[in-house]
Amino acid sequence: MRNLKIVISLIICISINGCMSSRNITEKHIKTSIEKHAPGDYSSINIYTIFKGVTIDRTGYLELTGYKYDNKKGLVIGADKYYLLRQNFKGDYSKLAEITYINLSLAQCKAIIYNYEIIESKIQASNPIANEEIYHDYTVSDDLFISFKSKFGSSSQTSSRYIYFWINGEKFQVSTYKIMKKLVKFINY
Repeated sequence: MRNLKIVISLIICISINGCMSSRNITEKHIKTSIEKHAPGDYSSINIYTIFKGVTIDRTGYLELTGYKYDNKKGLVIGADKYYLLRQNFKGDYSKLAEITYINLSLAQCKAIIYNYEIIESKIQASNPIANEEIYHDYTVSDDLFISFKSKFGSSSQTSSRYIYFWINGEKFQVSTYKIMKKLVKFINY
C-alpha cells in the first residue's frame, strides 16, 4: 500500500510539473535574442541566475536571469503557464505550455526593489472585510506588474510572504523573501 502511495504521488508530481528541474528558458532567449552573433565573429555575454522554479501554486514555471552585454545590464523573465487541455480520449492528460519572455532594463529592476517595499507597506495597512481581497500593485512595464494580496482573516505578515508577478495577465506567485533577496544581489553584481 505504501509503494502504491509513492507511485501515485510521483505520477501526480510529474503530471503537474512540480518535479520539473530548471529548464534554462531564459538562457535560450538571452543567447538567441539579445546576444548578437555574426559568422566569423566572437561574442561574450555574462549571465546571472536569479531565480528558477515552479510557482507556489505549481501551475507555472518562472525564471529570472540577469545579463551583462554590450555595456548594459538587464533582466529577462521567462514564464511558463500550463493548461490542461480537453481530453480527446480516456486518460488523455495533454497540457499546453505557453512561454512568455519579458526584457527589463536595470532601471526597471531597481524599480521593482524600491516599489515592492511601498506596496508591501500598503498591504500591511490594509484591513479587508469578510469575503474581500485587496490587491496593491506596481506596474513595471506594459506586460508586467507586481502585487501583494490581503484577504480577510490573514495576518499582514502572511499577506506579504508571497509576491505576485502578473505577466501578460497571468499570475505567478513566488516567495517574496527569496526573489527580492536575489534580485538585490543581481543589482549589486
